[in-house]
Amino acid sequence: MFQEKIVAKADAAAERRTAKRHMSVFLLAKVTTGSRQALGRVLNLSQTGAKIETILQLKPGDTLTLEIRSDLKAAGKVRWARGGALGVEFDDPVDINRFLSRQQAKLGRVKPRAPRYVCDAEATVNADTETSIFKVRDVSLSGAGLAGEMTLRPADEVLVTIFGLKPRRAKVIWANADGVGITFLKPLDFRDFESWLSRTNSGSSV
Repeated sequence: MFQEKIVAKADAAAERRTAKRHMSVFLLAKVTTGSRQALGRVLNLSQTGAKIETILQLKPGDTLTLEIRSDLKAAGKVRWARGGALGVEFDDPVDINRFLSRQQAKLGRVKPRAPRYVCDAEATVNADTETSIFKVRDVSLSGAGLAGEMTLRPADEVLVTIFGLKPRRAKVIWANADGVGITFLKPLDFRDFESWLSRTNSGSSV
């Protein structure tokens, strides 16, 4: 019994050391707090918390959610805030290996995707000789959801210019009566996107 207690204490101490150990990383994430959203950069990570950079002005005690992709989220609370950097304590321990893995397990038939940001913007879509104005419903570094009227089919390539961002070649992923989903052939620059997102809808609902 005595030996079992020693082993249990050693295991608990090892778990605490593992939880406190922070790994230096650079992960882009969506930061959501209340009705606000912004791009964030995870600079180091442990099972119980993270250090992130974001343009959102937060203070100790504020709650937030980090989203790496649609199947990988972590809720937490701000413990400290200094010069655009935040220390976040997660509500529940996270699986660091999943956060760092590039493998994406499918949820049923739905493939996890990069975080999408709700926005209030417009874009022009050029396809062959036809040009149309679309409403941008949501956008990420790798793609967007657009609403508008134009005959497009999956696999069509188009030139998309979201007002305020540089034009991007894109491929249509899906198309129906509600609009189209596109993926950029070259991802948006995250600094340009961060600045654009702040100007466009820093206070909009998510």
